[in-house]
Amino acid sequence: MATLAARSDFGGATCPHCRHDLDHARVTSGRQHCPRCGRAFQALRFDPPDVTVSVRPVEQAGPEGATACAGHRGNVAVANCGRCGVFMCELCRIEADGLILCPACFDRLAAEGSLASARTTFRDYGRMGLTYALAGMLLWILAVPLGLGAIYAGVQEIRQRKRLGEGSIGRATTAIVLGSLEAAGSVVLLLMLFRSGK
Repeated sequence: MATLAARSDFGGATCPHCRHDLDHARVTSGRQHCPRCGRAFQALRFDPPDVTVSVRPVEQAGPEGATACAGHRGNVAVANCGRCGVFMCELCRIEADGLILCPACFDRLAAEGSLASARTTFRDYGRMGLTYALAGMLLWILAVPLGLGAIYAGVQEIRQRKRLGEGSIGRATTAIVLGSLEAAGSVVLLLMLFRSGK
């Protein structure tokens, strides 16, 4: 049985603004400042555990475990993909969102956006909320739906930041307050216009 240490292609932490390499020992969770460009950013320190993978060659498995991995013919299969059913060894087996997947299915589902744990882009609800709020100020006729859109986006921004463990909810709060004022003010204005027309 061969035991292999898993290797990562991760080259280390970098500044999200100037891509300067950061000293991993000095990075902590929370607000950071880049030593090169001086700009601030939020960081979440992560120290991946050392992973060892045990792989049994097919010739040592005996008749009861002689199913070979589809990707590595010399390795014994330890599981099959929950999506396509292909047999895979410990090197190929990927656990994501409660599923056991082969590398091809993982890549396919990650590209489709079906795996929440593999998502790398997120909707910017804070900016969306502020955009709705500004549009509501300019287009007072549509202030009610745009104000409600700003409130919705602000609430979604707060939920997303809590889920991701990020702080600062300033944009979300601004969007909620402006959206509430727009929606309420527009309703009051329309009621006043409606009553004065009678």
